Amino acid sequence: MRYYVIDFPYSDLGQVMVPVDMAEKVGLRGINAQTNIDTIFETLSGNFSEAEEEESKSFHQRYREYLEKIQSGDLNQVAQVYRLLYRRSMIKPLGTKDKALFETARQLLVSEIVYARKVGDEEARALLDEAMEDLVF
Repeated sequence: MRYYVIDFPYSDLGQVMVPVDMAEKVGLRGINAQTNIDTIFETLSGNFSEAEEEESKSFHQRYREYLEKIQSGDLNQVAQVYRLLYRRSMIKPLGTKDKALFETARQLLVSEIVYARKVGDEEARALLDEAMEDLVF
């Protein structure tokens, strides 16, 4: 039997082996291509929609929504959550749960940039920080 061996350098998991024939079933996907990473940077630095500007949802509703987006594995949704929480952090300090979501989203984006652009951790963080400098409130 053949396996994909996946390293998780930012997690306590270490290494996981997934049978090749089970990859799709468990939701395994390839590293995003350069063009997809560029789209993520566009998402990060884009203007906010009216729906995003509206903060009428309760904390619990917002938290659930953000958590679902992060767990979806869709990096554009992860980028949206990161961008919204980044903006919120510029207005007022994030609470404990929001801060945890923010850090999770950041780490997911950084790790994807590391592998897609073949850069180091620090450079990936710098690229992400640079993208956020252009954020329009």
